[in-house]
Amino acid sequence: MTLNPTRPDKEAIRDAVTSTYGAVARSRHRTQSEAACCGPQELPLLDYSTEEIASVPPGAYLGEGSGNPVRFAGLAPGETVVDLGAGAGMDSFLAANRVGPAGSVYGFDLTPEMVDRARRIAAAAGIRNVRFELADIEHLPLAEASVDVAISNCVINLTPDKRAVYREIFRVLRPGGRISVADIVLRGTPEAVAAFRTLTTTENWCACVAGALREEDYLAILREVGFTDVQIVAERAGQIQPGGDVRSVAITLTARKPA
Repeated sequence: MTLNPTRPDKEAIRDAVTSTYGAVARSRHRTQSEAACCGPQELPLLDYSTEEIASVPPGAYLGEGSGNPVRFAGLAPGETVVDLGAGAGMDSFLAANRVGPAGSVYGFDLTPEMVDRARRIAAAAGIRNVRFELADIEHLPLAEASVDVAISNCVINLTPDKRAVYREIFRVLRPGGRISVADIVLRGTPEAVAAFRTLTTTENWCACVAGALREEDYLAILREVGFTDVQIVAERAGQIQPGGDVRSVAITLTARKPA
């Protein structure tokens, strides 16, 4: 089914994302594997060091992602972190290591199979400062001003309403709180990106590119919502999309909620 690029069918998108990543959660057991989203990461790893991989429980790393948001989050012992689209828990467990037993991590995901997998991994490893819950990240089940840091890895591009996600992040962050987000953006003229969007389907939305925004539009949303100090701190070489006038790029950005 082709989606109207300006008025996407939210339910179709959510159903496709849930189905695609539910299958990943059920079937993927290897560190090196075919990736459903942002491409396989063969060893040596692009985003994670061998030490980082070794520091999380087996089965948490699925080869997904478009960066390493924990590396740029500046996490400190005792902080509270929310991980949007936690998957099997890779970044949540890395964050848990940084904030220590006095801190806590909430990992939210839309896919029941991912939540179940992350919970089993945490229980088997005896990790008590991480809690995984089923949630739509456009509607976070957290109180206002309740977390210090929000992280996310190649997930916000999959959501139908990016502005709603960033409004929710802003709401749950404490004053002075910060974000570190890895995601996919598009580079090209507005006309080229609009033409590219005519190819959008539920199937290619789950490949992390069809739902991505033009870089300028993406960063503008953060500023409109209220974030300051918005900056791109890392990026991965992009891929030219069909038509040749649009490039998808994996970026990691940081920003702050004013104190």
